[in-house]
Amino acid sequence: MLKREMQGIAKSARSADKEAGNRDVRLNRALEEARRLKEKLAEERANKGDEIDGARRDAARLEAKVARLERQKAELLAAFKKQLKLIDVLKRQKIHIEAARALAFTEEEFMKTLDWGAA
Repeated sequence: MLKREMQGIAKSARSADKEAGNRDVRLNRALEEARRLKEKLAEERANKGDEIDGARRDAARLEAKVARLERQKAELLAAFKKQLKLIDVLKRQKIHIEAARALAFTEEEFMKTLDWGAA
């Protein structure tokens, strides 16, 4: 009877040792998995930080490009308005030149009429 109890206790001890070993193996695996996941998380955070910095640089570059293009647009519109004013001035000058020619022609005819009438 004592022998059976000893065998039962030894069996329980072996079983407990085996369970403890299994728990240690599972614990070590879980710890290794946790360490690996922490490293992966740190790497992902670093990558995300790099992506955010890259996105910020891209945004700043694009904002500068937009500002440059808006300045160019404003300059082109100002130049276009100046050209329209110059065209208007040239049209007026043309009208004045034509009116001056017509007036000169009329004056010349008037002078001929006066000379013809005097003669």
